[in-house]
This record gives sequence, C-alpha cells and structure tokens, in this order.
Amino acid sequence: MRDVQSLFWLRWRQFKDTAVYWLRVLGYRPQDASLSQNLYVLYLVLIGIFWLYTVSAFVYDTAGGIGKLLAVSTAAELMVGFTYVVLGVQIYVMINALQSTPLKLSFADMAYVAGAPISRAAPVIVGFLRQVGIRLIVLNIPVIVFGLVMGRTLLPKEFGEAALRLVATVIPLIVLTWAFGWMVGLSRLISPRLGRLRYLWFVPLILVPIAYFLPDVALWPGRIAVLVMLNASPVWALPLLVVLALVAVGVTFWMGDRINMIHAVDESILYARIQALGLLAWRMIDVQARIRMQSRQVTRKPFLSLPRAQGTSTFVTRAALSYVRHPFMLLTCLIWGAAMTGFGVEIITRQLPLQVWILWVVAAGIAPPFGLLHVFRSDSQELFLRQFLPVDGLQLLLADILIPLLAMILGGWVVWFAYGFEADILSIGIIFIPLLALMVALAGAVAATNTKVLQTRLLATGLSFGAVILAGTQLHTPIAGLAVAGVAVLLMSGLVGQNA
Repeated sequence: MRDVQSLFWLRWRQFKDTAVYWLRVLGYRPQDASLSQNLYVLYLVLIGIFWLYTVSAFVYDTAGGIGKLLAVSTAAELMVGFTYVVLGVQIYVMINALQSTPLKLSFADMAYVAGAPISRAAPVIVGFLRQVGIRLIVLNIPVIVFGLVMGRTLLPKEFGEAALRLVATVIPLIVLTWAFGWMVGLSRLISPRLGRLRYLWFVPLILVPIAYFLPDVALWPGRIAVLVMLNASPVWALPLLVVLALVAVGVTFWMGDRINMIHAVDESILYARIQALGLLAWRMIDVQARIRMQSRQVTRKPFLSLPRAQGTSTFVTRAALSYVRHPFMLLTCLIWGAAMTGFGVEIITRQLPLQVWILWVVAAGIAPPFGLLHVFRSDSQELFLRQFLPVDGLQLLLADILIPLLAMILGGWVVWFAYGFEADILSIGIIFIPLLALMVALAGAVAATNTKVLQTRLLATGLSFGAVILAGTQLHTPIAGLAVAGVAVLLMSGLVGQNA
C-alpha cells in the first residue's frame, strides 16, 4: 500500500500541474499568492458549479420533454438496443486490450515508475482505478440522459428513480467490463507470446454471432441493467453484478503482480509519443494519425516497389504507391467526402440557419480528411529533398493528391447521386463537388507551407467556403457560387505555387 500511496501522490501532483496550467489560461497567476488570486480561483469554481447546475437542469427538463413525446413501442426498441450497445462496448474494450496493454505509461512513468523498486501491482492498481474512475464519469452522463428519457416514457411517475436505478446498475457493469479488459490486456504482459499473435484481437468478435443466435448468453449484462431500471429484476441480479465486479477487480490486481514491466514499456511507446504532444494531439488530429501509422509501419515489411517512370508521372506513381501501401488513408478520404456532402445536402434541402453552415465550414477546416495531404506534406517539409524536385509547388500538390482527391470526390458523388435529384441540379453537384474538394486540398496546402498550420487552415477554409456560400445564398444562384469557388481556387493555387 505504501507504493500505491506514492503513485497516487505522483498522480495528484501531475493533476495539480495540469489544473494550474488551465487556470493560467483563464488568467490565474500561480506565482501571486495574494487574496485576490485565491478569490479569483473561488470565483472560477463557483462559475463552474453554476454552469453544471444550469446545464443539468436543462438536460433534465429536455430529457423529460423528449420522453413525453416518445412512443412506448419506440422506447421498448431503444431498451433492446441498449443491451446491444453494452455488448458493443464490452467487445471494444476487449479488442483494445488485445491490441495494446491497458497499462499506459508516459515517458515520465517509464523513467520514474517502470524502473523503480516498487511492487509491479502498484502501477496496475493506480492505473486501473484512474481509468475506471474516468470511465464512470464520462459514460454515466449519457446513461443518465438515456434513463431519464426512457423512464419518462415507460415509468412516468418515477422516471427519476428509474434513471438512478439504471446508473446504480451501470456502475458495477462498467467496473466489470474494464476489469475483464484489463485481465485480457495484462495477460499480454505476463505471456509475451500473446502479443506476437497479430490477429488475436479478432477473437472477441465471436460474441456478435453468439448475440444473434444465443442472445441470452451474450446480452445478459445489459438485460440485467434494463430489468433493474424497470424494477422488474430478480433480487439476486444486481448483487450478482457487484460480486462479479469485485472478483474481476481482485483478479486484475493479482495478475498485476505478475506482469513484466519491460513489455509494458515497449507497448506504451505509442501512447507516450501521443501523450507528449499534449493539446497538439487533439488540435491536429493528422499528427496523431501520422504517429499511429508510423508505429504500424515499423512492424511491417514494405510491399510492392516503385515502377519505372519519368517526368511528372514519377511523382504520381510515387504518391499512388504510398496510398496503396496505406489504403486506410484513401478510405478516410472516401468517407469524409461522403459525410460532408451528405451534411451539406441536408443543410441545403432543410434550409437550416447560417449557424449550421458555419459549423460545417469549421468542421471542414479543423478536421480535413487525414491522408489527403500526407505525401505532399512529406515532400514540402523535407527541405533537403524538396530542392531536388524540379517542379513548382502547385504541380507537386496536384501529383501528390490526385489519388486521394479522386477518392474524396467519388464519396461525394455517391451520396449526391443517392439523393436522386433532377438532371439540372444533378449536373451542378457534379461540378461543385470536385471544385469544393480541390478547395479543401488547397486550403490545407496553404497551411502546410505556413508555420501557423491550424490558424492558416481555418482562415483559408473560412474565407474561401464562406465566400462561396454567401455568393450562392445572397445572389440566389449556384452559378455565382461556382464563380467565386473558381476565383478561390486560382488564388490559393498561386499561393501554393509560390510557397511550396
């Protein structure tokens, strides 16, 4: 327990450092120990409590209002769906544990914890309690909302108590699920041979056909939660979940004393690299995705080779080979193009307000498709190699993005044709989608040649797409939007040609 106390103290110090960082963002000065600074922290805490109270009251009233409008048959179907969601979460936890150990160590942990003369069970206990505590907070928020909506429909006289009963059942269910996941993941650190079985993570997927043919075998945890919420469960149901959760936690701690910390360090390298990025890992998702792709590429042998080519076709074939070796990037471009086209069509057809358009444009700027500029970014950022490429920036961009751009356009066209518009509207979309896709690529390329990547990408995307939207809506003709899009493409093409 002394080792566990030491690690908890370390985590508390780290939490305090993180809290001070965010308080400094909000104007707090930790060097100033005056009364005014302490009062300012109290003011921030009171503001946070008031915000939580108002949001909770709003969610409570909204959930009750939705529950009034929901049909009983629909609520019953959603309750059945809840049992499948529980199974899906359990499968996800086991797959994730089989792919990588749940005991995540940062670079600081590797330096000060992994090699320290402490019990091996201590970091497992602290890591498990920390992870489960976060999951209990995060996952119970949607569970409370779901319980309020379903309770208002099925048990209108006691829907608050029904939601509390659901939460009381979900708490040991979450503990049991993550404890079992940790048991599976720690087995990789006890027996390293399991970690070398690349496709072992497919095993939990066997629960899917079992849930279809034998639902009582696979869906019983979610069904217990539903029955407890409806106050129709056997007396032993909830105690059974609690006992199983406690046993699973005990087995997890017992297994933690038998792990090999060397393998824990090896499997935590990817997590440590992403964790070291801090907020950058979430501000720039492409950086995080690039790190994950590099870690997978290290363990694989490259397949195929660069074909013989001359001139501009050399760049096209090189980029194509890179995307063939990483087809996931093409798939993300295809899905991104389809999703953004679908959202755009819904905004237009339903005549949603300007705020929704702004949200759509911001999403295009913050989260462009990963993989669209993967090769171009490598070519433009490697200055030593760039000087030997005898093409300007625009030619290099077009050669590098040709394949993923076609995938993104194809995804948009599929969704556009699926709506079944008339011929004149259909032809406008056929022209608009490639032009807008090229605008996304050019905005990202302009940002890639600037030191302030995120700010430049948001600015370029907002100005170009905003001008197109305003021209199309204010002049009441898509031709105006096409003309503005063409001008935006020419301007950004010039910037890329000069700077890349």
